[in-house]
Amino acid sequence: MKIYLTSMLLVCSLCACAQIPDDIIAKKSDSIFNSYHDKPGVAVMIVQDGRVAFEKGYGLANLEYNIPISPTTVFDIASVSKQFTGYAVSTLIQQGKISPDDDIHKYLPDVPDFGKKITIRNLIHHTSGLRDWPEGLRAAGWRWEEGFGWDDIMRMVKQQKELDFEPGSKYQYSNTGYNLLAAIVQKVTGKTLPVWADENIFKPFQMNSSQVLADYSKVIKNVAGSYYQDGDEYHKANDMLTAWGSSSIFTTVEDLAKWVIRFQKGLDDKDPVFMRMIETDKLNNGEKNNYAYGNEIIDDQGLTNINHTGGWASFATVISNYPDQKLSIILLSNNGNFDSYGRANNVARALLPGKFKPGPQRENLGSKPTVKVDESILKKYTNTYKLGDGWYVAFTLEDGKLMVQASGEPKFSTEPKSDTVIWVPGYGSSFTFSDITDKANTAKYRNIIAKRITPTKLDPSTFGEFVGSYYSPELETTYRVYLKNGKLMAHQMRLGDFALEPDIQMPGLFNGNTGRMQFEKNSKGKVTGFKLSGGRIRNIRFDRQ
Repeated sequence: MKIYLTSMLLVCSLCACAQIPDDIIAKKSDSIFNSYHDKPGVAVMIVQDGRVAFEKGYGLANLEYNIPISPTTVFDIASVSKQFTGYAVSTLIQQGKISPDDDIHKYLPDVPDFGKKITIRNLIHHTSGLRDWPEGLRAAGWRWEEGFGWDDIMRMVKQQKELDFEPGSKYQYSNTGYNLLAAIVQKVTGKTLPVWADENIFKPFQMNSSQVLADYSKVIKNVAGSYYQDGDEYHKANDMLTAWGSSSIFTTVEDLAKWVIRFQKGLDDKDPVFMRMIETDKLNNGEKNNYAYGNEIIDDQGLTNINHTGGWASFATVISNYPDQKLSIILLSNNGNFDSYGRANNVARALLPGKFKPGPQRENLGSKPTVKVDESILKKYTNTYKLGDGWYVAFTLEDGKLMVQASGEPKFSTEPKSDTVIWVPGYGSSFTFSDITDKANTAKYRNIIAKRITPTKLDPSTFGEFVGSYYSPELETTYRVYLKNGKLMAHQMRLGDFALEPDIQMPGLFNGNTGRMQFEKNSKGKVTGFKLSGGRIRNIRFDRQ
């Protein structure tokens, strides 16, 4: 189903907003990014009304040799690459070579038949139910600092045993879906995406420093190193990813300026290839899905915003377009701590003052007076509340003071601001209690309505029933579960040893560094295996050996 934001239909007919003077753009940019002068930094590109209005590098592309970042520095743009895959798919649709409603098995017969139709549309809008490869391969033993390759991803897809959900029923971001779109491009055109993109995007648009990387050992001229911070020191990150379709485009802000200029022109001219790229979709239940062809289409406080971020191996990137204002912001960073989306928002608001509608204000009750609340009332709040899967928060009364502790975190003190509102300085946020009888049954934290739960009484002496070796045919890996000093631990050959923390509500559910492990028993009460789930993988089966 095609959906356009209304303002997008007006993008070429109305307004070019008053142009922002280039010197003002330069001053605004310097005020935001000058702090990066002696560390891994960012290349900044501002495109306004179809021309480069500002470009500059801040910080260092290479710490070892003190090489500065410039507009010609090459970066791995990570998931920002997806819009180029979206362009390829939209082009093939326009040429009549594929249809969004085609079953992907028409082109990719090696993908398992799950008994459910998965369409190209499902891949485009992240509604396929296919597992995401970063979490899946991590669970199989891949380390973040080593190579993730195209063939690894394809093998993982071919071994998936069941879908995470019915296609079209949920949105779940899946890099894997965009790798399969690249595979479809290859099947239909006879050319890999690296070759197709070079011939149909980079050369025609004169993006001469751009490539889809097919070999991570290839020497790339002017490429930035990427770095993460540990304390006061920076460390080099390893970037050995070749995941074309979802990632792995290396480019510069100068080249991306050419891309966003062509993108804006395509919208202005109502070019069907580009107009299709801003089509969003609906889930099976009619709920709106804002993800389009490699971009998210949102209402940013009254302004249409087309954006995508990327993050891999300490590269942090974003392209943020405001098509009605004919403004594009491109930020490419080699600093693992860089908040690309937040900084792009900073730039947009600096350059478009007064254009954004007032949004929800961040709560700040810290400056309001703390009140004295009777202990009999505070005792009603001494409960455990469920914030999300495996995420709980417990309130305790200690020496007349209410303390709070979330899963895996230290305790923090609180400040009552009323009989029902408790401010937590350590969180920079408050809890509001409601549905109060002898206990407060609900606590609101930010936008989360958390219900009171009764924690399961855990008996570590029973954890021995989970000890054993468990094998996943899908991931072809074994986890050995064992006890150490009364704690349940897991061992995987390549990931080493890690603790399994018991869930306080669900019996047999443990949280580890590869996800949530829900142990299962047969009718005789014997543990037979577990299912591993995470943010973008669900119910991967491990059988007890």
